[in-house]
Formats: sequence, C-alpha cells, structure tokens
Amino acid sequence: MIGVAVANENGFHVEMANALDRLRCLYADDAEGVAYAIDLTADHLRLDIGKRGVRAIVEPQPLLSGVEIGMNREAEGASFEAIAASWMRSLSSLYRNEQQQPFAADEAISQAEGVSDQLPVLVMDYVRERREGFFNYFSADLREGRRRRVTGRSHEVLIDFGGSRLVANFGTLRASGIARSVNLIKRRLWDLKVERDRDPQSALLRQHEMIIQSPAKGDPQVTANQQTYLSDALAALEQQADQEQLRLRPLSSVPEIGEHVLRVEAAQAAI
Repeated sequence: MIGVAVANENGFHVEMANALDRLRCLYADDAEGVAYAIDLTADHLRLDIGKRGVRAIVEPQPLLSGVEIGMNREAEGASFEAIAASWMRSLSSLYRNEQQQPFAADEAISQAEGVSDQLPVLVMDYVRERREGFFNYFSADLREGRRRRVTGRSHEVLIDFGGSRLVANFGTLRASGIARSVNLIKRRLWDLKVERDRDPQSALLRQHEMIIQSPAKGDPQVTANQQTYLSDALAALEQQADQEQLRLRPLSSVPEIGEHVLRVEAAQAAI
C-alpha cells in the first residue's frame, strides 16, 4: 500500500508512503528500484488527476504494470490531506504519522543517513581555489557555511551559482539512494525554473543548468541493477528538464563540474 488519492470536482491530494526505508527489510539492495517506481507512480498519478480529475481514479491508467488502483470509497474530513493521511495511517505499513514526529519524517531519515548534499560546497571550493573572483557568484548560505534544509519543504528558492553567464544548481544522483536523490534534484530544477521566470531577459543572456554528479558507466561500486535505475532516473530527469526548457548536465566528478563552471564563466569574462 503506497498511497491514497482523494479528489472531487474542487481539487485533489495524493498522500504517498513516507517510510520507504522500510522496504530494505523486504528487498535489500533492490529497495531503491522499488522506491523509484513508487516515486514515478506518484508523479504520474498527480499529473493524471490534474488533467482528468476524478476520472483518473475511477478509470485509472497506471504508468507501471505492477501498480493497481484499489477500491473507490466516499469519505468526509476536514481537508483532502486529513482524509488521505487518516487512510494511510490505517492501511499502509510504509507510512509514518508525521504529526507525531518532532520534525518531518523525511528530514529525520536524511539526517540519520547523512544525505545532505555536499556537492555545492565541494564545487564552490574547487572553483574558488582556481578563480577567487567567482567565489561571490555562489549563494550566501554556501559562502557562509549555513546549514540547508535537505527536504525542500521550505518555499525559499535556492540557487547555488548565479554568474554572469551561468545560473546553476548542483545535485548528486546516488546509486544507493536513487529515489531520494531524484526528489531533491526535482526540487532544485523547480528552483531554477522559478529563478529563470523571474527575469525573462536574463534567460536570454545566461544558461540555466541543473548540474548533476552521477556515477560514471562502469563504476565498479555500482551494481548492474543500480546502473539500470540510474539510467532510468537520468532519462526521467532529462525529460522534466526539457519540459521546463532547462539544461540537465550529468557529470561524474567534482573536478569535471568545477571545470565546466570555470569554462563557461571565463568565456564570458573574455568577451
């Protein structure tokens, strides 16, 4: 049981399982693939309900063959969210009641597993060592070492690098945490879109890129199954970036990313 969808003619809400770390008990290393499939299912269902309304639930068209939509029921509650959360608490063993958590469940998991993405800081340090003048193009929270929320729950738009030629966010696609990595990267893509749309004229002068560190093909630390999931995840992220008219740039190391940033900004400086 991975989710509950609540909808009427006025709106909808999809509440998804938020304790996917428990999948490891059943699937071990394959849990990341299952979690990624759940994430794809959630995205597709939200888009489908947004287009077809209640019909998307009554006449479901799941993205994946292994997904089934359960029986439809009528319900009442204070809000769509309250109804969905109540059913998830009753039906799903992959759901945590966040109201009983001292802080958000996905943030607790992230902190426990140490998944706060250090890539932006590593790229900043690499660039600064080679071009001190580009240091101020990095965001103030990176320059000042302030801790970021890793869950993306804040509505603040975060941009890692805002140069004269390049606007970029950085994210790590982890072989051992694909579903969670994809969610974070999607949020950073959204931040880039918001930043670009604030100033359409700027979009004509500066490249807007989501730069990803992803394991190289043939990496001995990545299993065959993980490599398949990584390829699927990159394809899905590239499709989303294309829809938003943004550039998704996968690179395999901090030096590669840093050199790309330096090359684009140095080209502008030389004009």
